[in-house]
Amino acid sequence: MADSKDMQREISKLTQATTNMMLQNVLKKHNVKLSGDNFSKEQKAQLKKLVADIQDSFGKMEKLQKDEKK
Repeated sequence: MADSKDMQREISKLTQATTNMMLQNVLKKHNVKLSGDNFSKEQKAQLKKLVADIQDSFGKMEKLQKDEKK
């Protein structure tokens, strides 16, 4: 049986992969290409903030799950 740290790493990998897949699907759906100057500075900043917020949310969710198991 896997220990708690291994399980947390696996959950983290899965959530990151899921987030990446969802983001890629949304960008593809709207025909967004990330090369070149497709985004204004403001849009780039908003995208970075969105990704950071999503990562933070997943981190908090993982921490809550870890705390619940204790």
